[in-house]
Amino acid sequence: MIREHLFNKKLGADSLFRWRGGEVSRIEGFSDGVFAITITLLMVSSSTSDTLFDIWLTVRDLPAFLICFAFVIYTWFEHYRFFRRYGLEDIVTIMLNSLFLLLVILLAFPLKFLTTFLWYLIIDVDTTSLFILPPDAHGLIAELTQRKYMMYFYGFSLIGLFGVMALMHFRAWLVRRELELDKIEIRLTIIALTHQLITFFIAILSVIILAITDNPGLSGIAYFLMPLVHCPVGIYHGYQVKRLVTL
Repeated sequence: MIREHLFNKKLGADSLFRWRGGEVSRIEGFSDGVFAITITLLMVSSSTSDTLFDIWLTVRDLPAFLICFAFVIYTWFEHYRFFRRYGLEDIVTIMLNSLFLLLVILLAFPLKFLTTFLWYLIIDVDTTSLFILPPDAHGLIAELTQRKYMMYFYGFSLIGLFGVMALMHFRAWLVRRELELDKIEIRLTIIALTHQLITFFIAILSVIILAITDNPGLSGIAYFLMPLVHCPVGIYHGYQVKRLVTL
């Protein structure tokens, strides 16, 4: 198990954070299984290669899959670090973790569709095939309407996913005395919570823009705010942590 190897070898351990997670818990083991199944399903959905042309299409669309893979790995690492840092196994954490895993599974496949759509736009491939309705579909859903639904689903999934992760870190902050977090560890907890909330509110902004303008492209532009906000906030908090370390 990847998580167990990292624990035993202390790879990726925080130099400024004492890890309170002991042996790999059943919560972490179950969560790793969910992440593994999600990646497996993504790979299966991307590997229907019956001819050489199918293989070429798979290679061509590989960047879209890699983005999905990177997202799953990112969420796994955030999840891994949370349980290594705090080692919480109370009922509230279990419920939040279950909801978090459900959202990871639900978001993975719509994200793959979205990244494929964006990749097609970049390489100038017709996206009409992505929005074709089956002959027996009831009612007519225009392509623009489908794009709006796609962005709504993506936005609400991100709101749920990062909202739950923010609640998990807020829970850790609430029990900071029981966990005996020092000043640096409290600051690092606040930093993690802040970055989760930034993504949370940017996703809300995207949904609001979509609801007001009915323009899925314009709502997607809101996500370009992430590096513009995360980077300066990260630099500021990094400076604050260095000040605490030198005290």
